Amino acid sequence: MCLEYFSNIIRIIDALIYRGDLMARILIVEDESIIAKGLARIIESIDDELEVDITGYAEEALKYTKINEYDAFLIDIQLKDYSGFELSKEIRNIDIYKMTPIIFITAIPSRELMAFKEIHCYDYIVKPFSEEQVRAALETVINYGIRNEDKKESLKLDQGGYSYIVEQDEIVYVEAKNRKLVITTINETIDISGYTLYKLIEELTDDFIQCHRGYIVNVNYITKVDTANNLIDLKHTDLPIPIGRKYKDCLRGKINEYN
Repeated sequence: MCLEYFSNIIRIIDALIYRGDLMARILIVEDESIIAKGLARIIESIDDELEVDITGYAEEALKYTKINEYDAFLIDIQLKDYSGFELSKEIRNIDIYKMTPIIFITAIPSRELMAFKEIHCYDYIVKPFSEEQVRAALETVINYGIRNEDKKESLKLDQGGYSYIVEQDEIVYVEAKNRKLVITTINETIDISGYTLYKLIEELTDDFIQCHRGYIVNVNYITKVDTANNLIDLKHTDLPIPIGRKYKDCLRGKINEYN
């Protein structure tokens, strides 16, 4: 990857708004030295107080996670000695990193969906990178607020030997469909089995209400309630959500609480 390319990335990052109190230490796991150093230079150009560690080996990366506490990871999905994907799963198994942002560096777009579902990574960068990909990926981490002290309510969903960690305030609605639940968030859609709406709503905050036998919605994303046609409009989706007759009164009461 040429130096001119990295100069362009640095120029992009300089244009981003950085909240300096949110980031402290980042680990880059990349076995191509020029890419790793280029990424480190980009990060350090955002703020010279950020600490960046680099390794090209999965085993060494795991050692680093025990010595230091990292606030974000950039991981090549195809390391020479190990799968970056499997490394990320191991990192997720460490309690303090269950919600730490991970950005995958990958040349295999077909594995992106697997990454989001199994690792709950925050974004990915496809090699060779485009300017738009770099901007979007770093904005995701920067805006996430790595050291934000305002703790979010997290939802842990066990599924087939691994767990989804979902921020409840990012869930727009949940649909029961074909004996599965389809969770639509502001960033992704997740299919899970082994759960019912009744079971799930017990784990959700008071921001959620069942509006139909097949739907739960987040009240904070409601933009319109059409009582004539028994439909709800939500942000982040063009799909109108139906209102069941027996749920009308509860829905009306919940909306009144938020007005």
